[in-house]
Amino acid sequence: MKASFRKAEDERKEIKMKKILSVVMVLMLVLGLMIPVFASAESPVGHDKMWVVCADGRRLNVRSAPTKDAKILYRVENGECLQIINDEPVPSGWAMVRKGNKNCGFVMTQFLKAHKPSKYALRERDDDFKAVNPYTVTAKARGKNTDESVGLRTKPTKQSTAIRRLMAGDTLTVIAVGKTWSQVKDPQTGKTGYVANDYIVRV
Repeated sequence: MKASFRKAEDERKEIKMKKILSVVMVLMLVLGLMIPVFASAESPVGHDKMWVVCADGRRLNVRSAPTKDAKILYRVENGECLQIINDEPVPSGWAMVRKGNKNCGFVMTQFLKAHKPSKYALRERDDDFKAVNPYTVTAKARGKNTDESVGLRTKPTKQSTAIRRLMAGDTLTVIAVGKTWSQVKDPQTGKTGYVANDYIVRV
């Protein structure tokens, strides 16, 4: 009788331990997924200004409170500079900011960078591009002592994958023009991509 009771008690303990281990594993998995997000965000502490960098080129929402469902006060263009307000504590992952003479608001720190990004590092939005009647351009060399030009990219940002490295004199067909990039067709690969406007010249 005692042996049977002890066996049942041991089984209950084993089941309880398995449940605890399951909860611990789930918590570790969640934390593992969250750490890269926090690691990619730069802390606004110690900075009086930071720059907006959104990977998809969209405008950044400035909200009335440090929560995702708070009212949107206004939107800031990708690449613009924001004043950082460090006068009072703000929840982790958020920063209090001001744009010019507009009211203070809150933005997520994962979209802020401490150093001004180059114009080629910023993703240009799709609605910045205007379709044009196709015309031919040639690639320009990056410098005086090289025949290499810039990369033909899959997206309008230097951070995207290069379809191929262009050489000076390579011909492309422009089908849409943006502020910093042009959308082109490459006769050599048959692919459509993006090239920086500063490195092409119309034929």
